[in-house]
Amino acid sequence: MAGSNGAWRSPVARLVWDQKVPGSNPGAPIKARIAIASLALLTACTRASVIPLVDITAVNYAYRAPVSVPPGPTRFRFVNAGTVPHEVQIFRFRAGISPDSARALLALEHFPDSLADSGGAVLIAAPGTAAPEQVYADLEQGQVYALVCQFRDSAKAQRHDRLGMFAILRVARTP
Repeated sequence: MAGSNGAWRSPVARLVWDQKVPGSNPGAPIKARIAIASLALLTACTRASVIPLVDITAVNYAYRAPVSVPPGPTRFRFVNAGTVPHEVQIFRFRAGISPDSARALLALEHFPDSLADSGGAVLIAAPGTAAPEQVYADLEQGQVYALVCQFRDSAKAQRHDRLGMFAILRVARTP
């Protein structure tokens, strides 16, 4: 329960705790400023129907996703239409890196972390399912994002990105 020094991580965590859902562990309450951020996220989620949705679909060792998206608030949904588990790591390249340069960097075995912004998100889905979460981003014109899967089919198998499972998503420039 939340004491005077904290608040629930989210209204959902409180509901799960109150209903004693088997296997749930919403964790200890956290500081109020994070709870306010959670409330802001909940408010944003209630407006999700008006925020454009971009589908990223995994097929074995490739993504089906738009090459370009308009700027502004955007939700990303991940669907795995493949026969093995996949992920999509979504991260933004630093300003000044073109889509062609970004694609060339992703084709390398390793590229410097300094070329990507520090933020990002990961969605994971089993074969034939969609990730239960979505990612929200406020996209700015000209930004370049990477979509990458680094899963392996076995301990000795190549990572999926080495098999070509990466893509670039460019945020269009407004006229």
